[in-house]
Amino acid sequence: MNEQRDEKRLDELISKAIDSSEPKFDAEKWKQKYPREFQTLVERKSRRSSTGPFGLLRLVVSYRITQVAAAAAIMIVLGLLIAYSGPGEQRQVAKSPAEMVTAMSFRMAYRRGGMEALEQQCDEAVKLLGPSRGSSSLGDLAGDLKG
Repeated sequence: MNEQRDEKRLDELISKAIDSSEPKFDAEKWKQKYPREFQTLVERKSRRSSTGPFGLLRLVVSYRITQVAAAAAIMIVLGLLIAYSGPGEQRQVAKSPAEMVTAMSFRMAYRRGGMEALEQQCDEAVKLLGPSRGSSSLGDLAGDLKG
């Protein structure tokens, strides 16, 4: 029986020495004891909430990987804008009416706008030729083709 009493006594002594009760935080006492630290915390919170839209910018600037990712995204967007807003299919400008009525120029005009574009090209060739002459010789035609 002495052993059981000794064990109880030992348990009581250990629990008193350790103080196994849960600690409680008193905020008001802490504010009174540490006013400068409390003020620092309050200022830090107000500064963080006032960052507004620059918070994302600050994040991008602070990490190297986000800088690289942002630069890559900007380059991709610029490349796509240039590709899709370019001049499109470039129209070849014929130097003479003879060049305007070749099979290749007719084919390109038809692909560009169908029969309307083909007729428009023929009309432009006639306007460049000017008023029609009586007749053309084969030599005049060859001269026009050579430029």
